[in-house]
Amino acid sequence: MTIDLVLADPYPVMLDGLSHAFHDAPEFSVKSCVSHGDAALHAVKHHRPHILVMDLSLTQRSGLALLEEMREADVKTLPVVFTGAPIGEVMQAIDLGVQGLVSKEKSKQILSRCIRSVHEGGQWLDRDLTVKTMSLLLEQKKKNTQASHLLTPRELTIARMVTEGWPNKKIATKLFISEGTAKLHLHHVYQKLSCPGRMSLQRFMQEQGLM
Repeated sequence: MTIDLVLADPYPVMLDGLSHAFHDAPEFSVKSCVSHGDAALHAVKHHRPHILVMDLSLTQRSGLALLEEMREADVKTLPVVFTGAPIGEVMQAIDLGVQGLVSKEKSKQILSRCIRSVHEGGQWLDRDLTVKTMSLLLEQKKKNTQASHLLTPRELTIARMVTEGWPNKKIATKLFISEGTAKLHLHHVYQKLSCPGRMSLQRFMQEQGLM
């Protein structure tokens, strides 16, 4: 059975290379080659291929946004992510249920095996990428634990409220403490986490998944 493909990659040289590689393989049929997310979504809806081979670094509609759109629309096309995107984006793709994931460092033969596996109902997650993902998750968990141990429950609550945009006065009212006490707690949070201000604290809380 021929596997119908749509190829989506923002880099012309890569897209051209993929197109030629799959055109030369009789088991695959390339229905469309596109360079951005909006065109990829249109091609998927128009051609209804078995597989969408896509990079996460798409423009006009990001790869992650495209995955979310496809999941919400419940399309039958299965995405296979072929990417060199940062590991954080790879983690989000996995969270969105991607069954096929291959690093751009791997060969066309590996990508073909991944496509066949996903088409047959299996899962193919690049070992190198999943190891990096697990390492990042463990590192985040370690940092979360450290932050939780550094801060008292009250300080962690205030840090979260600050991250959500609450002013000191509103925090004080909500927690039934004085505004001066709220500022003192926040000062301790800044010191313990080495954050010079609210923006830095917000970035820290977001990066460590403490919101």
